[in-house]
Amino acid sequence: MYKIVIVGEREHILPYQSIGVEIEPVKTAVETISVLRKITQDPLVGIILIAENMAEQCLDAITQLRNKTGEAIIIIPTQQESRNTGMTELNREIGRAVGIDVFAKD
Repeated sequence: MYKIVIVGEREHILPYQSIGVEIEPVKTAVETISVLRKITQDPLVGIILIAENMAEQCLDAITQLRNKTGEAIIIIPTQQESRNTGMTELNREIGRAVGIDVFAKD
């Protein structure tokens, strides 16, 4: 069975532990990238969640890891005000997967 892991600042990700998600607390962008690289090497991890505030600091690394690995790396909002980075990235990934912008307002 695959694991779900969440990466972010401890105070933002701790509640996920109560529902069985493994947590990886980080404080800096460098630490976040290092942890993401380590997690993507684990064959038992199927989904990686990353807190929006940490993801914004390392979007290029996240894009590279998405292209190299099979794990879903999903950006989720935190309690702080969301800047829609998660929705933008989700839209980009869905568009890449299916070839169209499914959230277009046309």
